[in-house]
Amino acid sequence: MSATQRTPTTPPRVSFGIELEFLVAYIYEGEVDPDEEIKDGLQPLVVVPRAETACSRPEPTSSSHDTNSRFSPHPQEWVKTQIRKALAKAGLPVAGATDGVVQGSVQAGHSRDRMSAFHVVNDHTIDEVSIDGYHFQGVEINSPAMYSMDISFDMIRLAVSVLTTQFRCRVNPTCGFHVHVGVGPTQRIDTRTLRNFAALLWAADPLISRLHAPWRAIARYSQSGRVNELTELGKNHGPADVLLDTAPPGHDSEGVHRAEMTTVIPARDLKRVKYFSRDRQLGEPVEPNPDLDAFRAEVDKDTVDDIAVLKGEPWTHRPCVPAAQRNRSVSPGEHDQFDYPRCNYTPPVPCPEAYGDYRASRLQSSAPSRPRPPPIQRRYPRILGTMREDMRGDREFLAPYLAHHGYGDFLATPGARQPPSRSEVMSGVRDLLGSDMTAAQVGDLMRNKHVAKHINYKFDGYSTYQIRRWRPDGVTPEYSGWGDMPGTYESKKENTIEFREAAGSLDATWITTWARICCRLLEWSRDADPAEYMCVIRLLAWAQEEEGAQYDVVDFLIDLGLIQEARVCEERLRNGDAAFWECMNVIPDRRAPEWDDDWAYVESVEVEMMDAPPFEEEADDDDANEDDKKWDEREEEVDDGKLAAAAAEMNEDTP
Repeated sequence: MSATQRTPTTPPRVSFGIELEFLVAYIYEGEVDPDEEIKDGLQPLVVVPRAETACSRPEPTSSSHDTNSRFSPHPQEWVKTQIRKALAKAGLPVAGATDGVVQGSVQAGHSRDRMSAFHVVNDHTIDEVSIDGYHFQGVEINSPAMYSMDISFDMIRLAVSVLTTQFRCRVNPTCGFHVHVGVGPTQRIDTRTLRNFAALLWAADPLISRLHAPWRAIARYSQSGRVNELTELGKNHGPADVLLDTAPPGHDSEGVHRAEMTTVIPARDLKRVKYFSRDRQLGEPVEPNPDLDAFRAEVDKDTVDDIAVLKGEPWTHRPCVPAAQRNRSVSPGEHDQFDYPRCNYTPPVPCPEAYGDYRASRLQSSAPSRPRPPPIQRRYPRILGTMREDMRGDREFLAPYLAHHGYGDFLATPGARQPPSRSEVMSGVRDLLGSDMTAAQVGDLMRNKHVAKHINYKFDGYSTYQIRRWRPDGVTPEYSGWGDMPGTYESKKENTIEFREAAGSLDATWITTWARICCRLLEWSRDADPAEYMCVIRLLAWAQEEEGAQYDVVDFLIDLGLIQEARVCEERLRNGDAAFWECMNVIPDRRAPEWDDDWAYVESVEVEMMDAPPFEEEADDDDANEDDKKWDEREEEVDDGKLAAAAAEMNEDTP
């Protein structure tokens, strides 16, 4: 490299991928369309050929009432094939698609690349009953791994549009919507960014949870670490605790650490973990040096298994630091060049109009400062209080969402709650930011060691168990693990953090909005300067610990620079439970004898469940619209401090 050439210092663009779970309605050949009278105004209905065979053995499904095992082709494969054809016809790269793909085209090339194609796969956790003549098949679509760019989100919109216009789809509480974020297929999130990212998620979790369906934070597959004691951080353990538990006594090469239920890690691998996931010094590349000699040299110098270093006090092995030289004059007649900074200086440019409203109330005048004045005004009142009430004991609340539907019941129904030992914000932030020896400390503090997928933020790819398998190429593990092969799509997903709390949805606007939010959370954690970062962390702590604090998830998104996404989320919060009606269960027909067990469960809850959400009842539409107009007009006239009085006045006016 010549002297004029420079190594690029631009950080890698954030990458992402989504997993979308949903249900597709179908009928068998010869059956009548359940909505024959209005089918011209509906999407096409998948019709499965009914060629009965006595020897076909289809892939087992999650439903205990499967009546389709005698038919070939099996509905599962037939529905997936139709989806692949539709996506390919729209010009999207689809793995396994043949029809609609032009050979030799860019689309065909990406369709053959595992990381660049859409995948239509099975998901046995999705379950639904046959209703009104419809049969339902659970499907999961995995998007390509893409960088956070507008064209990537446009591809997601196109794929969702194909599904909702060419198939009769729906979602229910067994469906989820997951987002993976990382920094590309071959790179890993650096240790400093991972610390900031984990601390931000710990601090913001109760606020972010407000964007999702209320049962997701307590359901098994997406439960929150701030609600349940799932992680080492929630158990009030710190970075030294997880590291010392991993470290063997002295130089005992036979020492092991149980990081998984049945997996042990040899003590000698601890140095390897540090080599791959330590902080990088100024001038070092972000990725570890792939040279074997460099690896051995650093490992030989490592003192991670030195018992004196591990058990001793920090000051017993710190290098001697010379005392600082005083350059200021001690003469009483002399003064320093700079005085104390002024606190009441005049800003160089006029403040936005919204800044005056923001500092108006007495409570806000003592609030922590925002990183900058908000560029937009709020349209609706803030959501006071951040941590939702844990509803797992209220069967009346959970019944419409978690009705017994075969296998799906076990996966969705929450278990008994064990509150975390640690609940305060700053304590968790302190321990995560103090994980300065290796990224594995962060991963082990944030992960669910018992069942990896039973948590809302999945950090398993950066745990001690996974990092010991890393290689310098960033892709291929040292050996295949459970359920994957070296160098496969599954191994590359271990470089990502997975967001699992979002409920299933077919709303393209919300899907792309949430994906953008996930990407920005990682990007901002990497790029924000320390002062701005701690300013937002302090605001998050204040919002959760100060009664009546005026700071919610919409303000949080504005401070991250997500203005358009903040508007979408503000409307979503405004809609309240109506935003989650698409995830309501459709209760099976009680006249069907095979569903006696389901109805026994539903009736045991002793709650009357409606067949349709309230906003679909036509009789009250006019009254509801009038109430909305009155409420909107009233909101424009009152400030936040008068909303309670205005609401009481409206209740008195309502007959």
